[in-house]
Amino acid sequence: MNEIQELQSEHYRGRAKNAVQDYLVHKLLYPKVYLDADLDGWKLDVLAVDRAGLGDVHGVRLVLWEPGHIDNRGYSHRLEKAVAEAVQEFVGFPGHFRYLSVVCTEPKKQQWIPGPGIKDQSLAPDGVGRVGILYLDITEEEPSVKVLLKAERFRSSKEIVELADRFVAEKTANKEFREEL
Repeated sequence: MNEIQELQSEHYRGRAKNAVQDYLVHKLLYPKVYLDADLDGWKLDVLAVDRAGLGDVHGVRLVLWEPGHIDNRGYSHRLEKAVAEAVQEFVGFPGHFRYLSVVCTEPKKQQWIPGPGIKDQSLAPDGVGRVGILYLDITEEEPSVKVLLKAERFRSSKEIVELADRFVAEKTANKEFREEL
């Protein structure tokens, strides 16, 4: 990848992170949102902890939809494989809600739809929880976020709560809501 492509890729990722951040801010009550977070070794593009840092943990990873390798439906084989692998790995993330965001970087691209295999893989082994899939079109002036597969809450644990508490205490949020004095 040349320098211009790398810079363009970083711009796409940055705009996508902001769009996901806005999506979570509107979805949650009082979130603390972190960009480029590392939660106990889990690299996240966006992390949100609801209720001013005391609530559910929402983790998001981006998957860029790169051009090329298009099938007869207009989908990328690389994208399908990348999403399937990311979903499979992300089921193990220590958070209450887990999302993958497919980021469309080509104008006028037909929306990608996850296949049945990905939908099956997105479920927790015990059926309590599902990795959600978001679709981000960042080619327009105002990026849009669509829910392709609704995230379902995974089981909570003492470890998740302690991990979130430590993270919030040590890190500064990119965006948060504070009570007025």
